[in-house]
Amino acid sequence: MADPATSSEETKAEPTPAPMATRTETEERKRTLPPLTEEQLDSPSRNTLIPLFVVFAVTFLSWGSARFACNMHPPESRSPPKLSTDKLAGTPKDAAIEAIQRWDSHDYDGALELAAGDAAVELQTAQANCRAHANECARDREASAGLLTEAAVMRSDGNTADADVTTRFKGATKKYRVHLIRETLIWKVTTRTPE
Repeated sequence: MADPATSSEETKAEPTPAPMATRTETEERKRTLPPLTEEQLDSPSRNTLIPLFVVFAVTFLSWGSARFACNMHPPESRSPPKLSTDKLAGTPKDAAIEAIQRWDSHDYDGALELAAGDAAVELQTAQANCRAHANECARDREASAGLLTEAAVMRSDGNTADADVTTRFKGATKKYRVHLIRETLIWKVTTRTPE
């Protein structure tokens, strides 16, 4: 018969030890634990700060150089290139714009290059009047520097065209209907009627 003391010892056997944690599990536990000091925290690290500074420096320098280049004006300002009348009046729309722009800005010599028929007669009369009042005409020519002109061709065939021309100057708008004819390589205005 078994000794009661030994049987109770067998039933109170020591628990089996838990298996040892593997190395990766230990590392994972360390990662999940919050850092205790600033040195352990080490955020942001130099590996983070250096690329951030480089990105900032490149962005700032690019922006600064672009802003400087866009806002820099050379001491001598360039005037727009002078184009020949052949290039300015190669199409009915361009001819209408250029002729009315010159006419309304009191450049009668230039407007006569793009005029024929009744328009040429009107321009010659206006030119004679301008010569008679030279000072007043010169002031009007300088004052009309901000004149804007646009045109839309309403009808066009091989040798004639009609266009609607609009000029805007200091809030005032004028509209004209012009008739154009083709002479050699350029178009010329023959009539200008206000709308």
